[in-house]
Amino acid sequence: MKKNKSIYISSKSLLFLMAYIVVTVLTISSCSSDDVEAGALKEDEWLHPYGTSSYDQILQMNFYTKNHVYLLFNDTLKKERVGTNPDGSPFYNYEDVKLNYKLTGNNGGQEEVFQFNYLSSDTDKKTGTEFVQNQILPHLGGSLFPFSILIVDKINYYVSNASTYYEMTLTNPSVYTGSRCTAIALGNILNMTSDQQVIYQKTILKSIINTQLQSLPSSTFDDFYAYCNAYYSTYAMNDDATAFFKKYPTPYNLGLLDGGYYSYGAPYGFPIYNIKAKSYDLADYTNAVFDYTDESFKAKYGQYPIVMAKFNLLKKIFSEIGVIF
Repeated sequence: MKKNKSIYISSKSLLFLMAYIVVTVLTISSCSSDDVEAGALKEDEWLHPYGTSSYDQILQMNFYTKNHVYLLFNDTLKKERVGTNPDGSPFYNYEDVKLNYKLTGNNGGQEEVFQFNYLSSDTDKKTGTEFVQNQILPHLGGSLFPFSILIVDKINYYVSNASTYYEMTLTNPSVYTGSRCTAIALGNILNMTSDQQVIYQKTILKSIINTQLQSLPSSTFDDFYAYCNAYYSTYAMNDDATAFFKKYPTPYNLGLLDGGYYSYGAPYGFPIYNIKAKSYDLADYTNAVFDYTDESFKAKYGQYPIVMAKFNLLKKIFSEIGVIF
């Protein structure tokens, strides 16, 4: 008679065996059927925002197809009923564009509130869309290129900070550039002449660019400011001013544009100069970049090498952040 032999399995081996059986069963069961159903696709609320009319949708779809930028006429993206209030009225969950949304979550201690007057007619919406399409987007690239554009009649921007003792101050900017949406006020575009539209176009573009410039390292403008750094926010009179005017007979010789400094001399009084702060110098050249072509600027200032160097430096900086001239 044979004796039964006992089989001993260690606890470690037993755990390994059980794990192997589980994996094998799962593998077999997963291969036993190819019927895998995908979940329902979530609708793109930026492309199909809440409350849009059929006409709005035509403009929005065509705009997105051509530019890959979302077009909005209302800051509400989604309105969804999620419950009922104690009084029986419906309770809704809203999702809006959050114009002041910041990736860092830090608003610098400011309280910001936006209210909008919306465009009401299809004609206004069509004209505003064409203005943005033809006059704004062709000049924006790189980091300046927007994720979405909200076209409205008027922007009501309330902001409070320490300097106003936290009282809300109302302004009506032509444009507000947020990280995920740029709002543009185009309520008067129908009443503008073509020349007025060009001026308004430049106002919007400069505002968008200035917002971007504020986020750049201060060293970005070191070369630009270097030419006049010794003279910003300075003044002198009498003999010192006379010596200055002999060295720099015009603002352009120093590298400043029109209005770069105030000066008085004979026959109006004693000689004196008073040079503006560097921020004004940057603003003057920013205006020049948009007001002149390269050819027209050179025709006016070509004999002043410092002016030409600063103009070209600023255009280079603008190009690097995405400005398309």
